[in-house]
Amino acid sequence: MSGFILTTRKNNMKYKLKIVCGTLLLLFLISCQEPGGGGSPADTLPSIPYKRLLANNTPVEFICYVDVEKYNPLNAKDYIFGATADAAETQFFNYVVLAYSYLTKTANGYITLELSPALKYILNNSTTYIKPLHQKGIKVLIEVRSGNFSEDQDGIGVGLGTLDMATINELTKDLKLMVNQYGIDGFDFNDVGGGKKAYPPFTRDLKQFRSDKPMYPNELFTQDGTEDGPPLSDQEIKEKLWLEGGSYLSLLVHRTDEALKETYTWTYRNGPIDDEVNLTVTRTIFVRNKNHGARLPLEVRKAYMPDAYAGADTTTMGNMRYLINDAPYDKDNPKLPFLWDEEFKVDKGEDADDKYAPFTVDLLNQQDSTTAQSWADAFLAGNQHPYGALYFTNLPPASEAHGDLTTYLTYFSRKFFERQVRLTEGGSADYKKTW
Repeated sequence: MSGFILTTRKNNMKYKLKIVCGTLLLLFLISCQEPGGGGSPADTLPSIPYKRLLANNTPVEFICYVDVEKYNPLNAKDYIFGATADAAETQFFNYVVLAYSYLTKTANGYITLELSPALKYILNNSTTYIKPLHQKGIKVLIEVRSGNFSEDQDGIGVGLGTLDMATINELTKDLKLMVNQYGIDGFDFNDVGGGKKAYPPFTRDLKQFRSDKPMYPNELFTQDGTEDGPPLSDQEIKEKLWLEGGSYLSLLVHRTDEALKETYTWTYRNGPIDDEVNLTVTRTIFVRNKNHGARLPLEVRKAYMPDAYAGADTTTMGNMRYLINDAPYDKDNPKLPFLWDEEFKVDKGEDADDKYAPFTVDLLNQQDSTTAQSWADAFLAGNQHPYGALYFTNLPPASEAHGDLTTYLTYFSRKFFERQVRLTEGGSADYKKTW
């Protein structure tokens, strides 16, 4: 979820306060613009209060990934937890991710962001398809892929992990334009679709943008770190390239986080003193742990932190809301989806788990109640790991679902919160794709 940093200046002293969703500030401040341009992140829009797990009172959020080539994103707004004596009515989904955009190269060699035809339609009609989600407090993100190629195609030699700093800086301008023009709340970086040349061992000979200089100097691949030293083995070079790609993806995430921040300033009279209030709005960033994304938590070289390019002491996880594993849960191989370990917790702190969404739940191909409840148990992981988000895919119209979706979602909500899922008043969750 987007966040706030509120800074007040009084008698030449500064006080910083982290503001999170659910505080009184959100009654008049929120972090998404009116879709279609216009509006301000300080406009009054509803917010979704934290859902807190019964097991440990840990806040958790639900993400809905929508392939707009197949489905209408408006269905996500109609699912709620009905009000109880102790809790208000709450939207089920906190985020909707729209698929997809991808990197492409222009005739003059510039890397830009291309949108799928359906996504173009959705954005060009954002008042119809995005504004209703915002009015429910749901944040809307755009998926950004490395390209639009299959794994057996060469591709264009670029991906989310192979962009040099000049290209990263240009790409963040495209991302910011989408935020400003369409009211997008953030991005979901997914390192797929780059084709073979976007991944090791094909990335060693990349050149820097508009330059003949190699992206990776030769001394990176020698045993003694000198340009003419004895070479590393092919396997060692491959590992180095994966780490370098992870480092550049980390820098892309950091630069995007910084580029999308917006600061607003108010000055007001407080008796004889002028007080100044600065509000910094941060956008939401997800990263999938695929390809270079899988290298982010543990393996990115420490030389990049602190960040020599940005001049900031930054960590990868600090610049994103969630690292997402979108593989389905496999009860016969429970370790597969959980790419987490104690080394990460020690490195990043005790609250590291709340940055992770450990597996995906397919809403089109629903499982039986026993399986769904076992998945809910896996998410709670014996109450040992309070994961921050659960990731859902393939939300169909209600009439096309293989069963009652409110019943299926309740398998999870009852386990987590003792709450039942229903449709909002007047809602059908039966919006079809009409484009």
